[in-house]
Amino acid sequence: MISELRISRLDLELIQGELEANSPYEACGVLVGTIDRDTAVVEKAVPITNSKRTTTSFELEPEEFYNAWNNAEKSGMEIVGVYHTHPNSSAVPSMWDRETMQNDMGVWLIAGSDGMKAYVWEDGVQAVEIVGI
Repeated sequence: MISELRISRLDLELIQGELEANSPYEACGVLVGTIDRDTAVVEKAVPITNSKRTTTSFELEPEEFYNAWNNAEKSGMEIVGVYHTHPNSSAVPSMWDRETMQNDMGVWLIAGSDGMKAYVWEDGVQAVEIVGI
């Protein structure tokens, strides 16, 4: 199980900027990098259009997601997780998030009105430590 997410301060600032620029709607993207045992190391946060454009959920625009996945693979990396924003609530997985997380082995980074938190699904929602690098 992934217990640590290493991500640059620049990528954290990018995600915070996405939260502010898209408010009141949720923004989303992927976290590209590598996994080393129980640590996901993010090399790049890649914003992707929220094709739902709602205040309570997100859906990664399929073509942009495919391009991000393809570019990651060509660079010898993978998508280690997703990020999305909760501009009107805390950085806690919603019911929709929880249902969707069960089918995703990656990290979920949520930027909320109270900061950023990360999670994985392992017999329920488990917190992941965010380490800024």
